[in-house]
This record gives sequence, structure tokens and C-alpha cells, in this order.
Amino acid sequence: MASIEFYDRTMSETMGLLVEARRYLSDRAETDNRRLTIDQGLMTSVETMRLVSRLTEALAWLLTHRAVLMGELSVDEALAPERRLGGHDLCSRDTTEEMRHMPTDFQHLLARSLELYERIAHLDAQISDRAHNPEGAGSWPPERGSGRG
Repeated sequence: MASIEFYDRTMSETMGLLVEARRYLSDRAETDNRRLTIDQGLMTSVETMRLVSRLTEALAWLLTHRAVLMGELSVDEALAPERRLGGHDLCSRDTTEEMRHMPTDFQHLLARSLELYERIAHLDAQISDRAHNPEGAGSWPPERGSGRG
């Protein structure tokens, strides 16, 4: 049960960040972006895409692996390439330094989305390793109520 609770908490965190990002982008981004140069505005557009991509990739991955824990998907189905965490080239790039002149709230959203994405990428790799080497790393999914995961 601990594993399901972990996924539920992480999914809640992801959804909360998604709502916060949506609120910022719909309520304040346009005003903040008026003060930017054309180049900064273009950079903000790219970073907005990166933010949304990180969050949607993380959410899709969490939903997939929660389905494994609930018995709705097999591990093999979850480890299919189309269900693995995607977007590594776009999502894992740390642009903190380049974004230091952007609005503070936007910078915070980017930093938190990167931290979440990196955590999910670590879990994705760990689960793949467990599935391909069960004797060395423990099985996946963990037994319900085992407290692992």
C-alpha cells in the first residue's frame, strides 16, 4: 500500500504544479512578458513548452505506473517504449542560468518541474533495472503492503 500512496502523493504534487503553472500562464505570464525583449519572449515561449512537457510526461508516467500497481497494466506493458518517460532531450535540460532574468515565479515553476522530472526519470530507470534484473534489485511491482518503492 505504501507504493500506491507514494504514487498518489507524487501525482498530487504533479497535478498541483500543473494547476499552479496553468494559473501563472493564464493570469500573469502575459503581463510579465510585456516587459521582456523579443529574444527573452522567444526564450520564455520555449521554456513554457519545456515546463508543460515536463509536467505532462511526469503525469503520464505516474498514471502508467499506478496502473501497474493496481493490476491494470503489466510491467511489460508499462515498460514498452511508448509508455516510458519521454522527452529527455527537451525536459532534462537545466536552463536555470539562462532564465535568471525572467520573472521569479516562472523561474520557480521551471526549477520545480525540473526537479520533479528528474525524480521521475530516476524512478523510470530504477524500475527498468528492477524489471530486467529482478534478483539484484528487487521485483517490480513491489508487493502490496511491503512498504518498498
